[in-house]
Amino acid sequence: MSAPSRDKYRTSDIDVQHELNSLFRESVLPISLFLAAMYALFAVLHLIILKDPARLIMTIAALTGMATLITIALALRANLVAPQHAYKVGFAVFGVVLANSALHMVIAKDVYQSTNFALIFVAVGLFFLSRRHLLIAFAINFAVWIVCSAAISENVTMIEHFAVMNLQAILIGFFAMELRLRSNRKLIRLRAQAGERERALEQALTKMKLYASVERDNKAKTEFLANMSHELRTPLNAILGFSEAMEQKLFGPIGNPRYESYVHDIHHAGTHLLSLVNDILDLSRIELDGLKLNPQPVDFARVCKNCLAIVRGRAERGQVKLSLDAVPPFPSIETDERRLKQIIINLLNNAVKFTPAGGKVTLELAHGPEDGAIIRIRDTGIGMNAEELESALRPFWQADAGLDRTFEGAGLGLALVTELVSLMEGEFRLESEPVKGTVATVILPRTIGGEKTAAA
Repeated sequence: MSAPSRDKYRTSDIDVQHELNSLFRESVLPISLFLAAMYALFAVLHLIILKDPARLIMTIAALTGMATLITIALALRANLVAPQHAYKVGFAVFGVVLANSALHMVIAKDVYQSTNFALIFVAVGLFFLSRRHLLIAFAINFAVWIVCSAAISENVTMIEHFAVMNLQAILIGFFAMELRLRSNRKLIRLRAQAGERERALEQALTKMKLYASVERDNKAKTEFLANMSHELRTPLNAILGFSEAMEQKLFGPIGNPRYESYVHDIHHAGTHLLSLVNDILDLSRIELDGLKLNPQPVDFARVCKNCLAIVRGRAERGQVKLSLDAVPPFPSIETDERRLKQIIINLLNNAVKFTPAGGKVTLELAHGPEDGAIIRIRDTGIGMNAEELESALRPFWQADAGLDRTFEGAGLGLALVTELVSLMEGEFRLESEPVKGTVATVILPRTIGGEKTAAA
């Protein structure tokens, strides 16, 4: 057993012993009161039954014992005795009983009073909750009995007879204490375990309430984002429509050439903002109740051509080479083509955005396992380290989060791709290395609803 384990059990034993000491202290009070009442009765009986000088001596002894026991009871009632000192008080009670028994035996000069010592052996076994203290009490009681017996009787046979009786009483007392000790130890440990389980249950209930509260707040936030995103799309579409009409001069020239630049900026900013709103709306829908997919056969030649055409303008502005690496026949799968385009465009935009001028972004297409499809977007951009790679899939995470950051965006692209790929029962992988670039891999199954594609 290791050192920490030993310390754990040692601490547990100390706690159990403290509980046993407390139980013993609680038992001393009623026993002291009971014995005090009994010695008050003995004092009266001594006055009636015994003759002088035994009557006077035993009455005084009984009254002294009664006063001592009442004092002990009052001290216990006032909590003046700590649990660790309970056995000192216990030995005081034991001493009162032993002194009265020994005095009675010596004054009466009756060896048959040895039965009182036998009763004491059994009584302390039912009184103490400590093996060590019990053995000490046994030793003291036996020694006092031997001295008293030897002082009043020379009948060795009679003393031997009562010695055997006392040994039997010792065994009875010891086994009585052992049974009580084991039972109390078990009850204390069970009570401690029950307390631990109750605390664990209370903590679990508190956490559950906290999680429920957080879930409600999160759902409310998601519903707010979904509603807000939906409401924003209407004025944004109007802005885009009017700015596009002005940019194309559908109703005649604008007049000042500077206005043409402003209109272009308005249209570009509106397009970017609408893209962010759409991403937020899609993420919100997925979190609330999921997006409904429309599986259909995918024409990869058309999908790749459309996606590259959409991103090509941005790539040319950034002086990034955009290419397709795929050889017919293309994979034949059934999935949601609109969401597939959304995934590819997001990944291509992301790759182009983080690839410096003169770099290269390649869209690769290949057959996957079990007649699925593998789509890879490979770039020669800035790349990410292990810590950034781990954070990249979280919503709103930004590779460049400063106020003067170089790269635009809200950090939703990869998070949205992750959710969409999961809805399409596929697998998304992201590999990256600083300076060398990033590889984003999407593995899609043959059909949605079938067996999931194994890792390639």
